[in-house]
Amino acid sequence: MTPEVVPLRARTSATERLRRLHGVYAAGTAVWTVSLLAAVLGHDADVRQVLVLLALLASFALMWLWSARMLCAAACRAGRRGPR
Repeated sequence: MTPEVVPLRARTSATERLRRLHGVYAAGTAVWTVSLLAAVLGHDADVRQVLVLLALLASFALMWLWSARMLCAAACRAGRRGPR
């Protein structure tokens, strides 16, 4: 089977997928922060644009923190089980 048709679960563990999501959320948080700063410091943003950017930044930051918490919980569970 080619990688395109192999189910994601068969290829990677849940922790690995969560690590990837954590990276995506971290990058999204950084991008929306830079976009918000550029809009505000450039003085060319209206209120609606700033509110949309703030909402996007808040949602990505919240998901980033959630994924960090889930990774930490997974690491704690793995630590209690001991090395494999």
